[in-house]
Amino acid sequence: METIISLKAMGSQVRRDILRMVHGAKSGHPGGSLGCVELLVALYFDIMNHDPDTFEMSGLGQDVFLLSNGHISPAWYSVLARSGYFDIAELATFRKLNSRLQGHPATHEGLPGVRFASGSLGGKDSLVLLEWRWGKQLDEV
Repeated sequence: METIISLKAMGSQVRRDILRMVHGAKSGHPGGSLGCVELLVALYFDIMNHDPDTFEMSGLGQDVFLLSNGHISPAWYSVLARSGYFDIAELATFRKLNSRLQGHPATHEGLPGVRFASGSLGGKDSLVLLEWRWGKQLDEV
């Protein structure tokens, strides 16, 4: 379990990453990303059961994160990189041509840590309910 001090330090680093990415791309939505840093840092560095070394699209045996609000992709990309899903240097390619780090995360980019494409706000609500029900049925087997 991470300490509050290390989580705060990670939050500060993620904020720096967000500002660098959006400034470097001259495009993006820093407000939403900056506003969700604590949530994503707490989830990925303290709460969720996940392992970047064994990432598979199925997510079996691990907690799965579904991002509905694709506008906060800079925050998510930073947390994924800092969790070890891909090299931190790749953050500099945010929203660049042929980059895996586009404005809205997508599965066809093959980015480790991304299991579902984001899109319309709230578009994942039904998917979350389906996943929850499916997981509940597996637990009952």
